[in-house]
Amino acid sequence: MRISIWLPFEAAIGALALSYVVILAMPESSKIETPHDDANDEDGTQRPLLPTDSDLTPEVYPPIEAQKESSSHWYSEIRHLLSIPGLRFCFIVFFVSPIALLAKIFVYQHASESFGWDMPNTTWLRVSQAVGASIVTLFLLPILNAFLLRRHKHHKQGLRARKLDLAVLRGSFPIAAAGFAILWQAKASWMLILALFVCGLSEAIQPANQALATAPITKDLNARLFTTAAVLETVGKLAGGPIQSALFSIGRREGHGSLGINFLASSAIFVGLFLVAMVVRVKR
Repeated sequence: MRISIWLPFEAAIGALALSYVVILAMPESSKIETPHDDANDEDGTQRPLLPTDSDLTPEVYPPIEAQKESSSHWYSEIRHLLSIPGLRFCFIVFFVSPIALLAKIFVYQHASESFGWDMPNTTWLRVSQAVGASIVTLFLLPILNAFLLRRHKHHKQGLRARKLDLAVLRGSFPIAAAGFAILWQAKASWMLILALFVCGLSEAIQPANQALATAPITKDLNARLFTTAAVLETVGKLAGGPIQSALFSIGRREGHGSLGINFLASSAIFVGLFLVAMVVRVKR
């Protein structure tokens, strides 16, 4: 039985439409009813349906000086965020890690070209990555957190969350580097499955980096922080696509797959992040 090439897209669109139905059905999405007194005032007189000239107020735009002041305020907030110890490192991770992680989207093409996998069989690669991610997020991290908190229960303030987040990053970077190194050196298809499983074990990088970034700032800067982080991640993805594509094309020719240089580059990026993380210090 042949399966249409459009079936995955149709399934994705159907799932997206279903999610909107669920959102609209939630109580939080229901319209808040407000008392309506039709078109009558309290004394019973009927108000006009259209406003009079006296009711219309011109739309006032902020003056140029106010716009400049707003821009200056945005710039001062960014400078303040960069002055916080450890936050520059978080911004680097926000920008660089998407570039390295984009290499994973080429694994399925690499398996098809270099190892003769049919595209439907590459689903097992995604399964192996999901298993690794589930293990680290559902078991390893909660167990580690409980162990460290129990170990430091005799301290007055216990274990600081920033120290734990930084330790998670320091542990996740070498795991990600090892996973991409295995992808680069894979000589058999089972090594691809192993490599993506190892990469899945490094899924704690993004949540740990977000937690590390939000810990030292006040709530009024959260919006600016996540806006800046979103911009950096978007720019990283836009830059990483062409970079990873160009690196993956090295060695590709008729009858010969890629040399996997993009996987080597991603491994080197995570090694560099690990070295930087080892010299980063955060307040206790």
